[in-house]
Amino acid sequence: MSGALHWIIREGAGATIAEALAHAPEHARAAATEGRAFIDGRRVLPTDLANPGETLVIYEARDADDTAVRILAHVGGIIIADKPASLPTTPDRRGERSLIGEVARLLDVRAVHAASRLDVGVSGAVLCAVDDIAQRHITEARDAGQVHRVYAGIAGATLTGEGTWDGAIGRAPGGSGRSKPILGGRDAEPASTRFRVIATGRGATPKGTSTLTRFEPITGRMHQIRVHASAAGAPLIGDREHGGARTLVDARGRVHALHRIALHAVAVELPGENGKRIRAVSPIPYELRAIWKILDGDEAAWETVAAPA
Repeated sequence: MSGALHWIIREGAGATIAEALAHAPEHARAAATEGRAFIDGRRVLPTDLANPGETLVIYEARDADDTAVRILAHVGGIIIADKPASLPTTPDRRGERSLIGEVARLLDVRAVHAASRLDVGVSGAVLCAVDDIAQRHITEARDAGQVHRVYAGIAGATLTGEGTWDGAIGRAPGGSGRSKPILGGRDAEPASTRFRVIATGRGATPKGTSTLTRFEPITGRMHQIRVHASAAGAPLIGDREHGGARTLVDARGRVHALHRIALHAVAVELPGENGKRIRAVSPIPYELRAIWKILDGDEAAWETVAAPA
């Protein structure tokens, strides 16, 4: 497909976009799922209603290597990069693609250090450094409590109000090598996460409800938000490792498989090497908005979760 395909919805084609595209080319059907289908400039999902006479504009998929990683801020040796959910922050032992590798390529530098990390399955803003001076500066700022991070997450249960979760996080007992982080466990270290409920969604999860929540980690333990949410009885949607829902069911009874964790690092803020504040915001990704839409969540709630404190 080149450019954009225009597909007119015919009378009797079906009640939803997915049904209207049932006999369209495969790449057109995939476009709605991937967020590349629009009507009058409005992005539509496969579950949205299809009205006869409307024209679907279906855009060509872009090369993921060119679009997956973006530089949100680059001030001196400090970088804040936007990580897609599918990409690891650092390369594994096989040396596959990683965020820091892509950032190094984009900036044409030999190496980039990850000063913060996001798990595979989680997207958003990641703090990086290109030299030892910037790396030390970030470490000192973190130790002084001057690095502020905001996350948006969708919990698969009811949460209310706001508060702080305090609970040491360690390793699951037994096993060897990298074991799952849990509340308590081996070599547990103190961990603290602030949370504030933004909005509630429809009950399409095993717990019967869902909650769009703003998280602000005070410490930075591995899987911290995920572990604390799970321990509170509200595991994040898509977080299979910590008890989150594996699928969602929409209002029409359709089952949607989840391919990521409903957690996104919205913003990072810290003092720059010159003393001026650096703040970068990662837009809420389409796939997270799609999960919230399946849950009949209020789209406007995203603006609240991403607003400065």
